[in-house]
Amino acid sequence: MGDKPVLSVFIGQLAVSGGDHALAVHGLGSCVALVLCEPRTGMGGLAHVLLPGSRPRTDTTTDLPAKYAASALEALRSGLCDLGAKPAHLRAGLVGGAKMFESEMDLETGVGARNVDSLRSILRDQGIPLATDETGGRQGRTVIFSLPECRLRIRTLRGGWTEKDLR
Repeated sequence: MGDKPVLSVFIGQLAVSGGDHALAVHGLGSCVALVLCEPRTGMGGLAHVLLPGSRPRTDTTTDLPAKYAASALEALRSGLCDLGAKPAHLRAGLVGGAKMFESEMDLETGVGARNVDSLRSILRDQGIPLATDETGGRQGRTVIFSLPECRLRIRTLRGGWTEKDLR
């Protein structure tokens, strides 16, 4: 991963790649990094999801395609299919969804938990297998998604780096 170009993905944004890249999210809290990978081709993408569910009609934001879980997954899937990925071969990973502040509701009902539940449900409904799920808890995370290997590196403040393979 050392010499690859790294593209940082900010809140509500997403990126897809069919090449030798790393996609990163730094400082994830209650947001969730949704990653999709097509292991046969090494294509993949990452969305930095801010809120659960679908975009309400009253939200007219157009510059944040990954703000909501449902639109994030659809945009990520569409972008990968545009590159030639086959939907039946996609695998997913979720990272984040932590409870970051004491003022938040309990771990099961805070925005982080709702983000995770929303994405799990949408992935299940679309038949996309969840290859790794590093969610919840009370620590922020940094995520680096390396392509074409479909490998996640996840760092927590107290736990250091771990690696997960989406293949």
